[in-house]
Amino acid sequence: MVVRRIDQEARRRDIVAATWRTLERGGLAEASVRKVAAEAGLATGSVRHFFGTQAELHAFALRSLSERVGERVRRAEAEPDVRRRALAMLGELLPLRDETTRELGIWLEFVHRSRHDPALAEIIGDQAREVRGFLLHVVRGLVELGQLPAGTDPERTAAGLGALVDGLTFQLLTAPGLLDREQAAALLEERLFGTTPR
Repeated sequence: MVVRRIDQEARRRDIVAATWRTLERGGLAEASVRKVAAEAGLATGSVRHFFGTQAELHAFALRSLSERVGERVRRAEAEPDVRRRALAMLGELLPLRDETTRELGIWLEFVHRSRHDPALAEIIGDQAREVRGFLLHVVRGLVELGQLPAGTDPERTAAGLGALVDGLTFQLLTAPGLLDREQAAALLEERLFGTTPR
């Protein structure tokens, strides 16, 4: 039973990875169950065993992006230096590496489609609220540890960080010639701590 469950989870991950590859090549319009099955080297029925509809497949792929980011944020928490830890955690929300650039490019495909898809819009909204909660958690923690002034307004600071992250992400993905990854990371540090890397 345990082996069967592991096999099914591995197959599900393979299908999602194939979904991401089709999304990268042609957007959501290309990520049909049939094309994803072909990309994964599976029969269409095998994909439909896990995802009865294309909408279910897309919803799962979108949610899995959040899970991947969450896993990396948890790993970043192992950094012993408080400021570097905060920046490493927040950096996972930005396209500062090839991996995150790829993921956020896919995420933008979902954002675009969510304007006309209520199910995707709900997931995107949930993700936005989760990110805001995460930012608020980071800011409150930095205040408690004395890394931010005691008078810091956590809600306002978290909102400002969210706007900065969104703006940097959009610019790095759509006009990378205007800003490089190192500059984006420096702007994040400056906004949070009032300093730039030495």
